[in-house]
Amino acid sequence: MTKLLPEIFCDLNAGVGVKSYRLTVGSFADLERLGLTPEQAVGMRFSFNGGADEDENGQPADIMFHGTVVKDDQWGYLAVADGKGIYWRPAEA
Repeated sequence: MTKLLPEIFCDLNAGVGVKSYRLTVGSFADLERLGLTPEQAVGMRFSFNGGADEDENGQPADIMFHGTVVKDDQWGYLAVADGKGIYWRPAEA
C-alpha cells in the first residue's frame, strides 16, 4: 500500500535552482494547517501542489511533485523535488 504524503502548495514560479522552489505564503499556511512550523518541516517529505494546469493531452490537471523541505542559507525554506520530478494529477470533477 502506498502511503499518501501530506499535500502543501508550492509556487512553481518561485524556482531558485534545479528542482528547488521557495516556499511562499500559501506553503506556510498549509504547513500551519498541518500543525507544523517551517523549521519542523525541514527534512519531511510532502506532495507539493503547484495548482491548476493541463496535462500533455490538454486535460485539466494539478501540477505536482514529491519532495522534501530544506532550509537554504541564501534562499530560506525550499521545496526540493525528488528524482521523479513533476507529474500531472487529473483534476477532480
